[in-house]
Amino acid sequence: MTTQQLSIFMENKPAQLVKVTETLKEKGIDIRAMSLADTKDFGIVRMIVSDIEKAQSAMREKGFMSTITKVMCVAMSDTPGGLHTIIALMAENNINVDYLYACITEIGKDAYIVMHVDNEKKAGEVLKNANIRMVSTEEIARLS
Repeated sequence: MTTQQLSIFMENKPAQLVKVTETLKEKGIDIRAMSLADTKDFGIVRMIVSDIEKAQSAMREKGFMSTITKVMCVAMSDTPGGLHTIIALMAENNINVDYLYACITEIGKDAYIVMHVDNEKKAGEVLKNANIRMVSTEEIARLS
């Protein structure tokens, strides 16, 4: 099971990120998880949002280049070692984790990681066999 991630490319200079968040706010789009990475000249914002098509359209209107990528969102125990369990499964099965970022909802509930792997089909099978729950796009949109 995969979900969709919006990646937004922007210049690495002041006020670029605020344009992205302001645009999403104006369109009533919730950010459910987010990561920001940079190089000297450019930044990339990766996010899971409540309405990806609406978000991509809004970014296009503001002149931002963006792409939609399939990623996996995995529920994990919000305890020490919760993340390690998933990463170890990937390593044991020779699956490379290209990148990941995490989010939590409420203390005491599951935490979630969003990850991009080099073999999503195999990763999905490994997680399913380990009884680790993958989260759908619709479920992510409902997180509070």
